[in-house]
Amino acid sequence: MKQKTIIQVWGAQDGGKSGTIKILKEELIRFYINSSHTYSLPLPSGEISDVLMCNGFKIGVESMGDYLHLWNLHNRLNDYILQHNCDIIIYASRVYNDVSKHIAHLANIHNYRLLKVTNYRGDEPPFIQDELNQLSAQHLLNLVDQIITGKI
Repeated sequence: MKQKTIIQVWGAQDGGKSGTIKILKEELIRFYINSSHTYSLPLPSGEISDVLMCNGFKIGVESMGDYLHLWNLHNRLNDYILQHNCDIIIYASRVYNDVSKHIAHLANIHNYRLLKVTNYRGDEPPFIQDELNQLSAQHLLNLVDQIITGKI
């Protein structure tokens, strides 16, 4: 049985959340949709908002998470549930903001599990944020796969 799940990638401003989610989208495509799909880092700038079909699961992917009422984010978050009926929604948010509160509300009224995660962060140098984001995305891909296969 599918357990609808929202994965909230949260953290401070400029912490690599959007970068991690953008890489995760590419990894979802490579792992579930097209095994010959390739990409190179850094990915193009800008935010992403997409719905993917992965092994029969509809996955909403949203990298914008700063302000609920800018760039139509409020409606997009609602649409992942109400219009697209996503099984898994992955989105970014700052630690405590209106986006975080809204998604908790949506999870509660629409019976989604809410899982809060963070990406890896480190000072540059010695760490390179794109490399940390790629590692974070790999771990999130594993988490999504665990959800899809019903292990968690």
